[in-house]
Amino acid sequence: MDATDLCYLPAVEQKALLDGGEIASAELVEAQIERIERHNPRLNAFVTLCLESAREDARAKDAERAAGKADGVLHGLTVGVKDCFPTRGVRTTFASRAFEDHVPDFDHLVVEREKAAGAIVLGKLNTPEFTMAANTCSNAVFGATRNPYDAGLCPGASSGGSGAALAAGLVSLADGSDIGGSVRNPAAWCNIVGHRPTSWMVPDVPNPMYWHNMNTPGPMARAVADAALFLSALAGPDPRCPVAVGPPFPPGLPDLSVEMRDIGIGWSCDHGSLSVDPSIRDNFEAQRAVFEDMGAVVERCDLDLADTARHAHVLACQRLAREVEPALGRGLDAGLAKERAATRARTGARFMEAEAHRHRVWADVVAAFERHDVLVWPDDARDPFAFDDDAAGDAVDWTLLYVSPMLGLPTTTVPCGFSETGAPRGLQVLGRPGDDLLVLRVAHAYEQATGFGRGRPPIDG
Repeated sequence: MDATDLCYLPAVEQKALLDGGEIASAELVEAQIERIERHNPRLNAFVTLCLESAREDARAKDAERAAGKADGVLHGLTVGVKDCFPTRGVRTTFASRAFEDHVPDFDHLVVEREKAAGAIVLGKLNTPEFTMAANTCSNAVFGATRNPYDAGLCPGASSGGSGAALAAGLVSLADGSDIGGSVRNPAAWCNIVGHRPTSWMVPDVPNPMYWHNMNTPGPMARAVADAALFLSALAGPDPRCPVAVGPPFPPGLPDLSVEMRDIGIGWSCDHGSLSVDPSIRDNFEAQRAVFEDMGAVVERCDLDLADTARHAHVLACQRLAREVEPALGRGLDAGLAKERAATRARTGARFMEAEAHRHRVWADVVAAFERHDVLVWPDDARDPFAFDDDAAGDAVDWTLLYVSPMLGLPTTTVPCGFSETGAPRGLQVLGRPGDDLLVLRVAHAYEQATGFGRGRPPIDG
């Protein structure tokens, strides 16, 4: 098989080749390293590389497989780790000058579980400082990541390094984190898949606010099946996490088949109040026929989301204010320092106002799920902006992304087409807390019906 074709295969197909003895992990790793060396200088997706240790690990994985000991659902596949997750013995900067030379002596739980599942770490992936300093994937330590579909465009934030690396075929799987859309926005803008799990399903251990439920790690991949396989390796309680949420299915690839004639979909493009680019609206509304042709019952379902972005920002910044404290006075981004100060200055009444809004939207969503099995929305209200245009990012209304972290809803973003200029787009499938498998199944059915995610960026032309 051509090395480029191998690198673009979904991870589940790479795994099938590994399990069948048709390729070796060392072969897969070498093919991906060659692509990293060729494309990463331009894309800047990987910011710290572990290539020699990856080669050693691949040889060890091949020896284990030869001995019949290929344990772990990700055995022999590669993974890129977002640079917000500590990695033992590997530089972890949080994209902050304060941690530019920081080398942890422990792994984040996500990395622990990736390794336990047999994955091979290729390196660390770019992100904004503390994941929230910019709406572009850029920082003062490493600079900006570019979109493989158009180097002038942002790949999304904050898991933009993960999105770009997957879209360019540099790695089998990549993790991300999502406090306001940071798994799903890069997925949409890089023509890949991102799944935001039910809150606490993938424990965020360690973190500075264990009971703060808006941020969650999540799997990113080139196909829904890959994301499901990856989730099975990441999900499940940990004694260090105070909230225990069980995994959605046993380790391994679940059955993703679903009878769409049994599925009721609550459908909305703008919820009657949001500003959505007309071209995105047209593209999204055209997808309704795909679901209806599969037999799903699709009905309009608008929620009152006025002011949701403002309240979600207040709730998310509670985590931010704690997380940036170790970097104060050590080169912390001025915008993050300002957000921390603003959070500390807010009154209890302001936080209660935000919580009251969350409760009101939750009640509306509960009612929506009494009528529908899943909800389907556009991922973003506009197409990707320039990779260095932070002002454009600040002007975007991210409400469509904020609802899921605010309420802890499992949500899968899947490719849904391209703009007139070739920029990728995505749509979201949202479900009840705990319904991760159903959400993945509906997204998989749509993916198989459309095939948008099989497209490749023009970087090899």
